[in-house]
Amino acid sequence: MNEPEQGSAEAVYISAMVGEMMRRVLEDALAELARTRGAAFLEIFVARELARCADLFRERPGDTPETTDMLRAWFAMEGGEALRAVVDRASVEAARD
Repeated sequence: MNEPEQGSAEAVYISAMVGEMMRRVLEDALAELARTRGAAFLEIFVARELARCADLFRERPGDTPETTDMLRAWFAMEGGEALRAVVDRASVEAARD
């Protein structure tokens, strides 16, 4: 099996599927943590992970400072919203049990 070319439709599809799989795994793990440690633990988790979010950002060669700042802000905003959505769903799931 050949590795798909970066940016190709196949690579984007694979990336999306892996992302969805990881979102489900994270949601299940967070729901279990909410059940065992309490919903307040999820707020601590979110605060800690959002603080670490900057470590995930990677600057690309040739980016201008403006581009880097814009991408960093977008990454933090989108990442924060995605994490909050997963935590909210995990909280609801834990409350059902």
